Amino acid sequence: MSDDVRAPTSSPRGVHIVDATQGPLIGSGRLLRVMPFAATAALGLVVALPGLTWDRPALAIAGLVVVAVTILGSLFLPWRLVPRWAQLASPFLFLAATLMLVSATGAGIGSPLLLLASLPLIWLAIYENRAAVLFAALVAGVSLWIAVPDNDDEEAAHGTATTAVFLVCAAGMGATLHGLVADARRMAHTLRDRQHALEDAATMLNSLPERVNRYRVSDHVITYCNDAWAAQYHVEASKAVGRCLDEFLSEDEMDGLHSQLSLLGPERPVLVDSVARAVPDAPGQWLQWVDRYLEGPDGPEVLSVGRDVTERHDAEQRLADSEARFRDLADKSADVVWRFMLEPSPHFDYMSPSVENILGYSASYFLEDFSRLLDIVDDAGKAAIDRAVRGAEVLGQFDFRFRHANGSIVIGETRTTPIRGGLQGVSRDVTELRQLQDSLASLALHDPLTGLANRRLFNELLDADLARTERSGRPLAVAFIDLDAFKNINDTYGHDVGDLVLCETARRLRAVTRAADTVARIGGDEFVIVFEPDDSDSRGLITRIDRALAAPIIVSPTTEVTCPASIGTADTRAVGFNADALLAAADDAMYAVKRDRKAAHLAQAEPQ
Repeated sequence: MSDDVRAPTSSPRGVHIVDATQGPLIGSGRLLRVMPFAATAALGLVVALPGLTWDRPALAIAGLVVVAVTILGSLFLPWRLVPRWAQLASPFLFLAATLMLVSATGAGIGSPLLLLASLPLIWLAIYENRAAVLFAALVAGVSLWIAVPDNDDEEAAHGTATTAVFLVCAAGMGATLHGLVADARRMAHTLRDRQHALEDAATMLNSLPERVNRYRVSDHVITYCNDAWAAQYHVEASKAVGRCLDEFLSEDEMDGLHSQLSLLGPERPVLVDSVARAVPDAPGQWLQWVDRYLEGPDGPEVLSVGRDVTERHDAEQRLADSEARFRDLADKSADVVWRFMLEPSPHFDYMSPSVENILGYSASYFLEDFSRLLDIVDDAGKAAIDRAVRGAEVLGQFDFRFRHANGSIVIGETRTTPIRGGLQGVSRDVTELRQLQDSLASLALHDPLTGLANRRLFNELLDADLARTERSGRPLAVAFIDLDAFKNINDTYGHDVGDLVLCETARRLRAVTRAADTVARIGGDEFVIVFEPDDSDSRGLITRIDRALAAPIIVSPTTEVTCPASIGTADTRAVGFNADALLAAADDAMYAVKRDRKAAHLAQAEPQ
């Protein structure tokens, strides 16, 4: 008995045979398979025995006993408990019994019982291997040849020839029949395995939530569908097969079918439908179909798999709605809203129409060619954009200076946010704001009347100059200037003339100093100059200042005033690098000059 015998799976009475060398039949269907052999043998004996005479009665009785035992044993013996080599006993015992009966008749090859010898040979050909068939044929032939009567040489020769023919035919028949049966078994096994595979595949497909169906391209007739597909269309899967697919599909699905079939083919065997299709009778549910082109037995077929993409479709719809709202807001925004992508090459994939109001160019002008933006931005902006494109810097906020279509300069404050594959941001026109901010900054650090540095800016510049000259070891000087006659001019001619005098004084001070010198107005009529006394351009500076300020100031064609100044100086060689001390020393020196001038004036005014 073979160790790889499987339990019956086809039917309750079926016999499961693993291969062509299985051995005697086993299982619940064994009786049905053995019964024809047993009935044939019994019927043959019943027909033949009445007309037979026995030369050897004892041998005939023994043969009949062996036949009966063999038939009953084949029907009822528990072959699962019999070793594999012993399973050959049944056909060989029947063959031996047949030969015994043939020999007992004394007729040899002419005995009618000889035909019973074909039964074990057929049994072995069907259920055993080829070697057992050939061996049984050889045993039968040799036994018959031995049993040939030898009283007549002619009859003996005839019996020997007949025995040889029987041997050859039995061996050939057995081998041929064995091969045919073996091929039939293998084919049956293959078909059964394929059936099992198909059943397993069908079970697997029916367990999937995806909708699966297969149909012919020529007439759209369904050749297969799983339970999920059939349930979608409220039909049993078995009743859907053979019907036309067009009977079930909605108009939208038919559009998708024709669209897919127009593209499917041997050169493009797999195609995903780019459009999600609504499920009929299931509002809010969406499927995406994937089709595969196949060669079927009746022509090309298509295997379609539909996957539920409701969540993805809803998410995409929400995203599309959100983007539509964003685009609507962006389109109506006064600021420029834009999105910039790096792949496949740097380009804008959105820019709001407001860019035309700000720069004088339409949005399509920049959408068509990103480099056009580079043509109208200053060098600092080009460098910033280059760093952003290379990923070297993230532009959180940056002021770009653009050249308007009319040639004017527009300052665009830009705020950006990194996104996958690029940047998005908002740019607004801050030209007037920046100008206002510059004006306010200038007012905070400059005297609004003269435009000179005020006290705050002067202190910052003085500290910076002191730090610089202290590092270099060079001296730094401060000239403190106070206008002597300013109060009289203000009282006599009014504040407008006083303002004119202050402005003219500031102009003259800037004219006689270097660009690197600091000139500041720190009080009503008090001015300060910071300079480097060792510089060649600074030699004689105090004399030039005194001479410039002593010159008359023309107020009107008929009026001019003179407003000389008292000038006191101090430098770091005497005071050190301390701002307060340096300024105080210059102030003291200025008052000393003022006292000396007043004393000299009084002396000149006394009568001689």
